[in-house]
Amino acid sequence: MTLLSAGEARDVTFGEMAARTRSIAFRLGREGVQPGDRVAIIGENHPNWAIAYFGTLHCGAVAVPLDPAASLDALANFLTGSEAKLAFVSFESLRKFRAVCERMGRRIPAVLLNDEASSPTSEDGAARFEEWARTPPPPEFAAAPPLASLEKVAVMMYTSGTTGFPKAVPLTHRNIQAETGAVQEAMRVSEDEVILGLLPLFHVYSQIVTLWLSPLIGARVVYLTELNSAQIERGLKAAGVTALIGVPRVWYLFHKKVFDAVRARSTVVRSLFRALLRMNGWLRDGLGINLGRLFFRQVHEGFGGRLRLAVSAGASFDADVARDFHRLGFTLLQGYGLTETCGAATVTRFEDNLIGSVGTPLDGVEVKIDEPNGEGIGEVLIRGPIVTPGYDRNPEANRDAFTPDNWFRTGDLGRLDARNHLFIVGRKKDVIKLPSGKNVFPEDVEAHYGQSPLVSEICVVGVHDAAVGVARAEKLLGVVVPDFEYLKANHIANAREAIRFALDTLGRDLPEYQRLREYVVRAEPLPRTTTRKIQRFAVLRQIETAGIAEGAGREADRFPFTAEDRNLLDSPTGRAVTAMLLHHAPRETAPHPRMNLELDLGLDSLARAECIVGLEQRLGITLDPQETSAALTVGELIGLVERQTHGRLPAAGRSLAGEDWRDILTTASLDTPDLAPILQPKPMIVWIAYALLRVIYATARVFLRMEVEGREALTATPRPYLICPNHQSYLDPILISSTYSPGVLRHIFHVGATEYFAGPFMQRLARTLNIVPVDPDLNLIRAMRAGAGGLRAGRILNIYPEGQRSFDGRLHEFKEGAAILASELQLPIVPVAIDGAWRVWPRGSRRLHPARVKIRFGAPIHPAADVPATLDAEARHQALTDLLKTRIQQMLDEMRGEEGESAAG
Repeated sequence: MTLLSAGEARDVTFGEMAARTRSIAFRLGREGVQPGDRVAIIGENHPNWAIAYFGTLHCGAVAVPLDPAASLDALANFLTGSEAKLAFVSFESLRKFRAVCERMGRRIPAVLLNDEASSPTSEDGAARFEEWARTPPPPEFAAAPPLASLEKVAVMMYTSGTTGFPKAVPLTHRNIQAETGAVQEAMRVSEDEVILGLLPLFHVYSQIVTLWLSPLIGARVVYLTELNSAQIERGLKAAGVTALIGVPRVWYLFHKKVFDAVRARSTVVRSLFRALLRMNGWLRDGLGINLGRLFFRQVHEGFGGRLRLAVSAGASFDADVARDFHRLGFTLLQGYGLTETCGAATVTRFEDNLIGSVGTPLDGVEVKIDEPNGEGIGEVLIRGPIVTPGYDRNPEANRDAFTPDNWFRTGDLGRLDARNHLFIVGRKKDVIKLPSGKNVFPEDVEAHYGQSPLVSEICVVGVHDAAVGVARAEKLLGVVVPDFEYLKANHIANAREAIRFALDTLGRDLPEYQRLREYVVRAEPLPRTTTRKIQRFAVLRQIETAGIAEGAGREADRFPFTAEDRNLLDSPTGRAVTAMLLHHAPRETAPHPRMNLELDLGLDSLARAECIVGLEQRLGITLDPQETSAALTVGELIGLVERQTHGRLPAAGRSLAGEDWRDILTTASLDTPDLAPILQPKPMIVWIAYALLRVIYATARVFLRMEVEGREALTATPRPYLICPNHQSYLDPILISSTYSPGVLRHIFHVGATEYFAGPFMQRLARTLNIVPVDPDLNLIRAMRAGAGGLRAGRILNIYPEGQRSFDGRLHEFKEGAAILASELQLPIVPVAIDGAWRVWPRGSRRLHPARVKIRFGAPIHPAADVPATLDAEARHQALTDLLKTRIQQMLDEMRGEEGESAAG
């Protein structure tokens, strides 16, 4: 065994391990631990952990591995239920262990696992592992065989708790013997193997290879003192790792890192990568030739360059991710099993690695499907020598889990093909039943939506659908944790909007009943088990507690304060930033440095922009837009301001609120590079554009059967004003503009997203068509000022308040930008409803489809007359936004009513 730390590697030979194991076993007996007694092990992966485990088994006692990160209540329940007589505890876990003992009212003798060099000479009366491990046993003890026997319990495991009720699972020496032999036959682990122990040793999946199998065959196991990306990469390379075993979540993270790096490269590199990926897949599948190490040398070197055996165990694996690893040249075997089945019950083989399957049963193991439906799907049942004899002192659980003829009910749904390959489709208890009668397996939906690089984690749950008059009717809800590193790298400040757009687009590839309609985007990680499975019951409980609208998991104690946190907030810069945030944040929450500005404080893009402008005006600084877009938390924003002010704030500044929107918009200069092309007369271009648009109009009338109503509202409304359509397709601006008269075209201008106008040609086109390209994430204030400047110059602004295209014709949330401009400049808004364009050019599609398009211009909305003057500015903006959305929805309903069609029909 090797312990790899940041500074050095420490090896433990098999001879040394055997001698220490006997010494530990001898000391356990001397301390009164008898065969059958339980001994807890609480600590991080370490050679001493393994030696304590083997020493416990050697003296005939039962090892009880426990999660050091478990809560005090959970550890107290485990220690009480197991009746542990002694515990091996790491120095990092000792304080928690003592607190648990105090809560239990029972003192359990402890042995400190850490080396003397890394921990104090004494700590709360704990015995020293090193002193125990150096104790020479008497010759008769060393010569005697271990006290364990095949039928006796070797290990007491606690289930990971996806249901919230962990159960004690005894595994016998015979269970372990059967599992070890069958896994070795299937995976062909050799004595030359170097195995990286990533998974925690307290879980059964880690014990199969690193504890049970490797000592039998003489393989080397490498443990890391820290599990961060830098240490893992160092471990893979420095140790020359040949075998890596992980749960699906581990492999998903590796996959995401590889493909995120590819997405960051140029178009040519991405195209070449995809071509080589397809080619190597074809070579492997068709000819049995694997050129992955040649084609993707950098990827393989990232895994150390020697990786031979890659295994994903514990749960079903996304077939697309498995296929990508296969095409990259890795042999990724998949296993399936539970704690109750000693870990793996099925595994794919080198010669039969069917992607999408979790393999065929191990030797001596039987698998069958209970009560299969028409698709062959039913509960997976397992029987064989690897199956636990039954839960410890839990007859009710045993009655539920075992059939009369000793088949173990896994709770997983799956199917078997003609060659006995098992396919897992989800958990029986997790199936979401929709009012339509359709069943949704959330893991399948999560795997699909998880393809987005914006998503770090996603959990799909079924929540009550109040719109359906059925008591237990459910609808799908996605709980999403963004990939904040990706957001920062791509300067995306508005996570909710970006995620909704990306996931709505991905949803088009799913059947209607599997599409997500609602999302909760949250900053905190999803609750998971020790094997990284999502605890859906905990997610649902958080949603029920906090509500869908507010998000999940907003407990007040989620952000405990450290002295460093308080010093940061109490600094002059910290006080200035938090005061500005509190002034603009819609939620009354005391800021914490780790709080996300958008997801925890509730700052949308406009409120965030107001904060930035307020800080600039109050402190007399200018913040770089790219840096502000990357500041996603309170602490990062304080740090950014601190660097600009060098900690020295001006003695006097503007008011806390800085400038309001009226100040910002009415003082916007008309003499800016953004406005110069707009204000320049272009009579020739106007007439050329008008002629081309009339051709488009005539074509649309014929092929799209386009109907237009209410155009007189444009000529009847005095300039300046805003035109605000809903947004369904890239075609919207062209089709709507084709209805404009030369007088409107002469004065129209647009504010468009920078991403669509990159490059010299597109920039020139933008200037010609009176489009101001602005990145709303980086320069929202600039966009607002450009819009205000053009309007104050007497122009007509065409702006889309939805901010993104609808994928099914339904209206999305409207942004307040148009309402702010109209309200603060006291200008009318002409609402426009366009319908059918989403069918003509669907989001995510490259093809046009014939469909009817309708456009209707509504009567102008006048802020002064249509919104109560008694409201404050923020309330006026919201009221005007709501009114605009309502008017457009009314027009859409009227147009659809005429045709008898629905938005998503």
